[in-house]
Amino acid sequence: MPFVLRPCDPLYATRLKAVAAVLGVGVLVVLGCLLEIQILQGARYRDEAEQRLRRPPGFYPTIRGTIFDRHGVALAQDTGAYDVAVYFPFIEMSDDFVSQMAKRWQVSPAKVRERVVHMWQELSRLTLIPLDELQRRADTIAERVDVIRASVVELHGRRIRVREETYGERTSVPHPIIYDADLRAVGVINSRPEDFPGLAVEPTRRREYPYGNVAPHVVGYLGEVTREDLDGRAGAAYPPGHLKRYWPGDVMGRAGVEAACEDLLRGSRGLFQKGIEGNFLEDIEPVPGRDVNLTLDIALQADAEEILDRATTGRGAAVVLDCRTGEVLVLASSPRYDVRSFQADFPELLKDAGRPLVNRAISGLYPMGSTFKAVTATAGLHEGVLTPRTFLTCEGILNAEHADRFRCHIYPSGHGAIPLRTAIQKSCNVFFYHVAELLGGGSGKDQLGRGASRLQAWAEQFGLGQTSGMGLRGEAAGRIDVGDPRNMAVGQGELLVTPLQAAQVYGLVATSGRMPPLRLIRDVGLREERRELRLNPQLMSALRDAFAAAVNEPGGTGYGYANLPDIAIAGKTGTAQAGKGEDHAWFDGFAPAENPRIAFAVIVEHGGHGGTTAAPIARDLVKACQAHGYLGDRPPDSPNGKPGNGRNGNGRPPNGVLAPEPPAKPPSRPLG
Repeated sequence: MPFVLRPCDPLYATRLKAVAAVLGVGVLVVLGCLLEIQILQGARYRDEAEQRLRRPPGFYPTIRGTIFDRHGVALAQDTGAYDVAVYFPFIEMSDDFVSQMAKRWQVSPAKVRERVVHMWQELSRLTLIPLDELQRRADTIAERVDVIRASVVELHGRRIRVREETYGERTSVPHPIIYDADLRAVGVINSRPEDFPGLAVEPTRRREYPYGNVAPHVVGYLGEVTREDLDGRAGAAYPPGHLKRYWPGDVMGRAGVEAACEDLLRGSRGLFQKGIEGNFLEDIEPVPGRDVNLTLDIALQADAEEILDRATTGRGAAVVLDCRTGEVLVLASSPRYDVRSFQADFPELLKDAGRPLVNRAISGLYPMGSTFKAVTATAGLHEGVLTPRTFLTCEGILNAEHADRFRCHIYPSGHGAIPLRTAIQKSCNVFFYHVAELLGGGSGKDQLGRGASRLQAWAEQFGLGQTSGMGLRGEAAGRIDVGDPRNMAVGQGELLVTPLQAAQVYGLVATSGRMPPLRLIRDVGLREERRELRLNPQLMSALRDAFAAAVNEPGGTGYGYANLPDIAIAGKTGTAQAGKGEDHAWFDGFAPAENPRIAFAVIVEHGGHGGTTAAPIARDLVKACQAHGYLGDRPPDSPNGKPGNGRNGNGRPPNGVLAPEPPAKPPSRPLG
């Protein structure tokens, strides 16, 4: 009889339990996997599934804002142009890409590489751009693609093939390598695609400077971001993935208003992503840059620069301020450069002994000479040591002990006993040496120290030794360090000022200290607030009368050089020791003398005497201001045009049709 395992057999029960346990473990494993896939990792898998239904993301370029003068005249704007662009695979030249192109062109991989090398050589010959420069630009494009890849990873958490690295697809995007190409090059590239297989001509925008050689130091210029920028301030300004973050090849303001208002002018790129059916899954519009309106009058600026060019030794500056508003009307510096050819001219500009890249109006530092007597006189009047009727004696020297140091250079034999008005009119140094001693109560060491402290405080109240806060980079603070107050009283000693500061001093004199803080950029909080310097109107009226006498009455140091028949100019000549070479020539003042509307400062480096050199320039400058309507009672804003128009230099509102962003920069994969 065969052996049969009965249900009650212990061995059967054991096997049955083992099978049940295995099945139970299997069920638990399946349930655990389902739990992980659907609950614990569900969000990640859903995201991956959604990403597979997305096309590579793309980026919209933005438009840089326009810079306008006070009358709405565009000084810098984006305009239409053409770029020659290259598809990234023709820079990378990977083996896979070369194999694909070999199949497409039905040639060997070696022929593909040869054809691409020929493309770069033809491009260099056509555009006269050296191959090593094209190589540098191609390297920068490669860096740019790497940054775009990293930005996409930051946005989506995974590597996605981006359209900027593709070729031959509907969404492929080429990269500018030649910006603002001339029409001849555009025509050749379009008509000979067999010679330029990896290139495309793209409509774009370029930065245009209609008045390129007028006010270049004020308007400024753009330059490509550098590795130092990306690793430093510019790179740290926005986190990775931010649409305003700088990429290799981007441009940024490097000088002038372009740099001062970079964050406003630049705008922000947009982003879009479509599904595989072409529907938009994400669409972030680009934000155009804001327009910037200046207080500068470009027509008056051009006249001022022409006056400087024909009348100076080649180096000088002129500043004009509106006394009523503190607005800067003119910031002229000579010599200058042309922003439109700046890149090409840069090597020569660096070698130029005249230093045309320096904005002398805000960065040039000079002893103030006798024009500082405005500060000394104001201090003496308001400290109570001097009145308009105080007579002080000039015998040609202050005292015999310092016969060589404290002399009256204008009239060595002495002016005799004279009041403040005559001392200003005839520029008597000895009179102001006496005022310096009076400020401290005598000529002893301690007394001179007290006088130095008082004079220092007044100089600082007039804005010397500090920047104006109006926003331009490179503005010098100057230096005011009063040692012997007698030297400082006539503008010598440890005193260095900019022409802008000198004009501000005379603007405060003209308005009895009520001129508002200086302003160049309207509607932008770039300036520092300055405590209003309220001066005694009666005392300042007497001082203004003295400055008018210096120009309009015989014997004045500016008479015959700066006076006009129909405009009463008030001002002061200055001849400042330069150390080496001729003295610097100054003429600072305001006009009209009886009801000031403008304040100005003119300096000619190594120009000699202020009366003979700088005063005639100031006279012509005031005539130009009159011709432009700044000496009358009209409102400060011109009726000829309205500053700013809410547009971006392309005739469209900020949300209008956009064009590609500013051109890219180019470092080493061999071309081809």
